[in-house]
Amino acid sequence: MNILYEKKFHEADALRLFTSVATSRKNIMRIHYHSLIEISLILRGSGKYKTKNGVYSIREGDIFFFRPNEAHCITDIDDGDMELLNLHIAPYYLYTNFPSALNANYIKILVASFPLSGNKINDTLPEEQIREIQNLFLHARRELENQKSDYNVIVNNYISTMLVLISRPYESRRISKTENRNYKKLLSAVKYIDSHYKENFSLDALAQQVAYSRCYFSSVFKKCMGMSVWDYLCIKRIEEALTLIKTTDKNILDIALECGFNNTVNFYKIFKKYTNVSPGAFRK
Repeated sequence: MNILYEKKFHEADALRLFTSVATSRKNIMRIHYHSLIEISLILRGSGKYKTKNGVYSIREGDIFFFRPNEAHCITDIDDGDMELLNLHIAPYYLYTNFPSALNANYIKILVASFPLSGNKINDTLPEEQIREIQNLFLHARRELENQKSDYNVIVNNYISTMLVLISRPYESRRISKTENRNYKKLLSAVKYIDSHYKENFSLDALAQQVAYSRCYFSSVFKKCMGMSVWDYLCIKRIEEALTLIKTTDKNILDIALECGFNNTVNFYKIFKKYTNVSPGAFRK
């Protein structure tokens, strides 16, 4: 992974642009999840992408879109390697830092209960709009790398435009006022988790932050975020563990404790659930 730009908000990951290169493979099932929204542009290479919506062929110029907690895995890469340009966006950052995001029609595609036709955007939009998204992606990369005056305003506009274009096949369905209100109410709880995921805290305390009952809060969180509070917390911890395994020589026990797990047995079990491999196998 080559991080081109990274921004934190309330001490948590908020926006990240990076390239990644993967070598030739066949039938490799390293399924993974994110707590972030992901948009990926295939810069070069071909192969197969497996998601919960099916298996997609990959070629240069393809664009993939994933909501939080959507499992995905590039299982096959043809001869040579594959390079991707990836954009990760924290939902709460999008809703709090993009003008009128919560009132925009495109927010519907971010609601976990909203049915998408698929994760490969090339299958849902005409070629002209695909080229427009590709150009927006590359322009955002240039702005984030150069960081000239007000670059963040320009990048936010690029991202908003990409999301609008991705959502256009679903224009007939608008997000309800209740869904919109629930997103706003969840912001403080999600911010808290993202800043304190290494600590112990109760579901009741989170529910109190949005003035919901424990039961209703759990229901709303799962509907809006596409996962339970526990799943979101685990994914945040595993994301941090993946970074530490790849970038440090710390032993597995120390990494587990640092990420908020109280023992290695629990850590191994949850790590394998979300990555399909053990921590040791991932480090090799």
